[in-house]
Amino acid sequence: MTATAPAAVLLPTVEPGSEEWLRRMSASKIAAVLGLSTYESRFSLWHRMAGLTEPEPDDDLKRRGHYLEPAIAAWFADQHPDWQVDTTGTWVHPERDWTAASPDRLITTETGEVRLLECKSAAEPSEWGEPGTDQIPAGYRAQVQWQMDVLGVRVCHVAVLTAYLSFAEYVVTYDPDDATFMRTRAAEFMASLPGGKAPRRPDIDGHSATYQAVRELHPDIDGGDYDVPAPLAERYCAARHALKAAETNEREARAELADAMGTAKRAVFDGDVIATRAAKQGGTPYLTAAKRLPDLTQPKAA
Repeated sequence: MTATAPAAVLLPTVEPGSEEWLRRMSASKIAAVLGLSTYESRFSLWHRMAGLTEPEPDDDLKRRGHYLEPAIAAWFADQHPDWQVDTTGTWVHPERDWTAASPDRLITTETGEVRLLECKSAAEPSEWGEPGTDQIPAGYRAQVQWQMDVLGVRVCHVAVLTAYLSFAEYVVTYDPDDATFMRTRAAEFMASLPGGKAPRRPDIDGHSATYQAVRELHPDIDGGDYDVPAPLAERYCAARHALKAAETNEREARAELADAMGTAKRAVFDGDVIATRAAKQGGTPYLTAAKRLPDLTQPKAA
């Protein structure tokens, strides 16, 4: 069964790369606009929406989410037997049809209130806070705020399957200030696209998706030479030398830490796990840094 939203317009299926997709800002794009996405940058999104690069290809991460979504939704429904949990489609705001959202499920509570459900899987549980709270990764928070704003819904539940195969539930409530901020930034981004009111390509940044977009923009090699301006040549060479020095530094620090840990499994500093020792199939242990290392150059919050 497909539920209806309280204040939104249902669209036919919107395919990535289609004209409908190119002219709308969706929840999956807003995190990139805000600089919060690990998968897409403003630069790469701008070129995709301008039709200059291909839509994001399927990868293992997307396929994992597709396969796991029904199971995560089923778990959530089991936790709330008095609620109706339905599949849904792509919606646009009735007054801002350039804003779109495709929530994973619509929830109808026993009182008739409509809420949203997002189903996620988490390879890195440390990015998630205490279950039952709204402490979810910033990029996901932006997505669910955008969805609630488009559909006129005030509560979104986020169900997650962690790397340890444990389920958890989080609850995010609508924040009108966040929504206003995101709409402003999204409108500016849309206006910057070719054909918009203020077309301007975003600056190149250090996101991996930006480099991938640049590769797609220049697929050919003609055999010619490019005379590099001095500032860019200096910046590139300095960055490469700094990278080599940093890699040497990291290897030394990693060896020192592994030696100091002895047989310990985790290296902990001030309550934070900064590295873990592991071994594969009986091989010698190796050290893996935590994905979210504390910034020890900044004072720790009280």
